[in-house]
Amino acid sequence: MKIKQNKFIIFTFLILFVLIGYSFYQYFVEHFSYIQFYYEVKDVCYEKGNMDNKVCRHFRDKEDVKKFLIRDEPKKRYQEIDAITLTCEIVENTKFSLLQLFSPLLILIAFIGTVHSDFTSGMFKYKLQRMTYKDYLKTLSKVILKVSLLIPVTLLLVFIFSIFITRFNFHVLDEVKGRSVYESFKYSHFILYGGILCIIQFLLNILYCNIGLYVCKKNKNKIVAIVMGFVYYLLVYLFVYLIVYVVFINKILGIKELTDYFNISGYWFFDIQESAFYYILISFILALLSSLFIIKVYKNKEEVIVAHESQMS
Repeated sequence: MKIKQNKFIIFTFLILFVLIGYSFYQYFVEHFSYIQFYYEVKDVCYEKGNMDNKVCRHFRDKEDVKKFLIRDEPKKRYQEIDAITLTCEIVENTKFSLLQLFSPLLILIAFIGTVHSDFTSGMFKYKLQRMTYKDYLKTLSKVILKVSLLIPVTLLLVFIFSIFITRFNFHVLDEVKGRSVYESFKYSHFILYGGILCIIQFLLNILYCNIGLYVCKKNKNKIVAIVMGFVYYLLVYLFVYLIVYVVFINKILGIKELTDYFNISGYWFFDIQESAFYYILISFILALLSSLFIIKVYKNKEEVIVAHESQMS
């Protein structure tokens, strides 16, 4: 019964899990696709010394080949991967980064899919016969908290998989410091950084769930509710960026260079310690305001019952 009740949450988690697996696959294909070429060069150019072969055209002489074989030995390069860099590469530079755009949709699918049937079947009235309206709202709150943990858990899984793949290697090479994923605060306090990132995503997911709860009251069809939920998310996104930041903060108050802080779809990584404060603050405000709005929408039991009956008609 529990599986049936949570099937949309499980379905969403499976999508996220598959995305994690594919992203790791993508990373290793991109970074180790040269292996066949490496061993061909080793066999033809170095061991057989056939420098006239076309596979050797990238090298000046046998000494140049030797340098390549030492520098890019696959096993050595694999062993040099550290857990922090691998985690950051997966989150920021693979298909996993699509969650920046589509995580709100996945959260809406998980949440609306779980609770929408209460409003389109007789389950809503049946539950109110067994519990008080206040207790029913508590059950909805539990679903919100459960669904809001999906993305933080997904981020945690990426880190755990990275730890095991790298065999608990946390030694960062000097050459990594030139990569786009590197930032001194992030690498020096990665557990703190990851914890902050999970908190930010948890708060944003509460916002998405609150949007989902609002559209459940307004739309009879589950698919329509999901689509409208995503539309409302886009409106919130545009409001935060265009109205709050561009018009009010930038134009009226004259505060510049805060663009990244009001792009809520980009709250998946940050480069400097100061950014964390703004990201958490904005995420908390959005989660709080949306929660207060939902409390107001669902405060009146009779109105909710009328909305439920309109769904049934």
